[in-house]
Amino acid sequence: MPDHYDIIIIGTGAAGGTMARALAPTGKRILMLEKGGFVPREKDNFDPDVNWVEKRYTPDVTWYHKSKPFRPSHPHYYVGGNTKFYGAALFRLREKDFEEYEQYDGISPAWPISYSDLEPYYALAEKWYYVHAQDGADPTDPPRSSPYPYGPLPHEPRIQRLSDDLARRGLHPFPLPMGMRMSHDREEEAKSSLDLWPQFDGYPDPYEIKADSHILGVRPALQYENVTLKINSPVERLEMDASGRRVDKVIVKTSAGETVKYSANLVVVAAGALGSALLFLRSQHPKHPIGLAYSTELV
Repeated sequence: MPDHYDIIIIGTGAAGGTMARALAPTGKRILMLEKGGFVPREKDNFDPDVNWVEKRYTPDVTWYHKSKPFRPSHPHYYVGGNTKFYGAALFRLREKDFEEYEQYDGISPAWPISYSDLEPYYALAEKWYYVHAQDGADPTDPPRSSPYPYGPLPHEPRIQRLSDDLARRGLHPFPLPMGMRMSHDREEEAKSSLDLWPQFDGYPDPYEIKADSHILGVRPALQYENVTLKINSPVERLEMDASGRRVDKVIVKTSAGETVKYSANLVVVAAGALGSALLFLRSQHPKHPIGLAYSTELV
């Protein structure tokens, strides 16, 4: 019999890590499955040659563009996913992003939910991810139920000069909403590390100041005894129950080559835009050999 959980979350990036933190207090038995391990904290984390030439933190895989092979700079298979390497700029979607509108390639359909449905969750996420920004500075900002939880970060000296120059010309530059783990007791420490901030975009942060889903999603979730994390556990496929309408089993092929089967009442697929789509395509549907993706008409 497969090991059974109430909830299985596949992926520990922005979606999966945050979902785990949100569900952990429910007491449900939760399993997080991560394809990779932890990003090593080392001096080379900020080395551009290591990150962009050697690609030490990028899996050695081959992708194709118009039949031409290449090794991508993304994705990153680690606890925290791509948030370990993102720039920590945390904008909200705008109201129109949820509505139907015409783009160059066609019509973007409306979402089944609206911005107002998600607004309370944006407010909570901004607290969890230490979002620093200036209220009212961005004229495109959507309506908010509460102010930003933290004030804007100071500019780097070069950017401050640029901002001042633009303002003198009648423009209105504003600081980006940035996720930096600068609580009051860490404020001076983080300011003293101002010279490190430009290297956050595209680099892992060994100082754990950058707000990522490993530090602020997975780690808080693991404080609960009902939550388990299994690393180096790539999901090979999903299986449906007898009705053919619900996923109830997750098949993992470990890095050691072992096949492990888990079952759950609820399976959350949070493996990224590409990873989730590929997982659905690999998962056999009882009626359609193309996989689960066939029945959704979304892949």
